[in-house]
Amino acid sequence: MTDPPKDSFPDISDILARKAEGRRKNARRTLGEKIAMMEALRERVEPLRRVREARQAKRRKPSE
Repeated sequence: MTDPPKDSFPDISDILARKAEGRRKNARRTLGEKIAMMEALRERVEPLRRVREARQAKRRKPSE
């Protein structure tokens, strides 16, 4: 098998650098800040979780 040409893949080095910087920033945060971030994430995800659970309950419920 031959390797694909290098120009067929986009350059994502800027994306990877931003992700690494974000990880470094998060590592420097205090425990309280990290907990607050997780609570905020839970609040944002809650509506999606409720919809998913309702959809799953509807599937489990036998047809009437």
